[in-house]
Amino acid sequence: MKKTFLVIAIIFSNNLIAQNLDISSKLKIETNKNVELLGLAYFIGFEGIDIESKTVEIEGNIIPKKDWHNYGFTIYEEFSSFATSENLAKSFTIADHLWLDYLTAFLLQVENVPNATLTESIEENYYINFSKEKNVDEAKINANLFLEGLNAFSKEIEFNSYLSRSKKYYQKVIEEITERLPNSSFINIMESFYMNDCNNYILVPSLTIPKGMGFGIKINKDNNTIVYNVFGALGHQELDNDEKLIMGFANEKKLRELSVHEFGHSFVNPVIAQLPDSLFTNTKNLFEPLKSVMSDQGYNTWKVCIIEHFVRAGEILIAEKLGENAKELILEYEHSRQFKYIPEILIELKKYDNGIYSSYYDTVMQTMIQLSEL
Repeated sequence: MKKTFLVIAIIFSNNLIAQNLDISSKLKIETNKNVELLGLAYFIGFEGIDIESKTVEIEGNIIPKKDWHNYGFTIYEEFSSFATSENLAKSFTIADHLWLDYLTAFLLQVENVPNATLTESIEENYYINFSKEKNVDEAKINANLFLEGLNAFSKEIEFNSYLSRSKKYYQKVIEEITERLPNSSFINIMESFYMNDCNNYILVPSLTIPKGMGFGIKINKDNNTIVYNVFGALGHQELDNDEKLIMGFANEKKLRELSVHEFGHSFVNPVIAQLPDSLFTNTKNLFEPLKSVMSDQGYNTWKVCIIEHFVRAGEILIAEKLGENAKELILEYEHSRQFKYIPEILIELKKYDNGIYSSYYDTVMQTMIQLSEL
């Protein structure tokens, strides 16, 4: 039997610590310095505002926001005075129209701060949105200004020192994930289901990105396709005792669900992007009854809503193939989170899975046509 490996990489400052485990040659875990800086900047600039007076609902319980985001709160306490940094303002002003997922995809491809620069090897689509007019020359200038601000900000707050002091926390994160890592067979099942594959799937846990946030990012470089799942902590954290640290990543069920969901975007999004605009025009009336509840979850357009429907329907089928309780996902997605059209999508996906449709694209196309008749 061929021996395969899970590669675990922890990046602190410019040092790389690696360890190999017998799991899967395609699945890796990495922490990323640029992601951590972006998360820190976002937390002190947005998420942490009024954190001491706000509350959040977690599993039916109302608790202080600072207690839920307790690692984030320690960041906010230490760095909140830098929220008005001119360097940070330089970056955020340039990128005020861009979502964190777009900025994260961009930052994953540049050198670590404080040496990040836009290079010719980065494809245009990863930086073109820095220009609201999609002007390439303006986008290049703005992307570099964004990086200049972050580079200077990292020096201003002595970010390397933070990473060095926080090393024990990041090591615990990696330990928790490796102990609860889902069976890597989900990757083979996903690739078989979508009839597509990628060279690597990389989990990028973050302590600075707020809990509950996650981004699925697909990058093509040097004839390799790499899919990233960048995500914040998943649960309760305890930081008071170094011998009994809990960083909130030791949840096998959530790790599996999060990975299948975010990795799933890399298969679904490109297919949705190829659909004729007429399919969205002909079905846009279906968004109206969902608009409020979808917007509350951050899905503000019909196309994004459709993407989320297909990704989550795919999750349900993959959970069934893994022998897991797909009924829980159905209850959560159809009822709790109001993804109303999942039943119709599941009917067509099961036909596809049984070979009735020749490709995933054809399946999505026919499903959209049927949705237009609702």
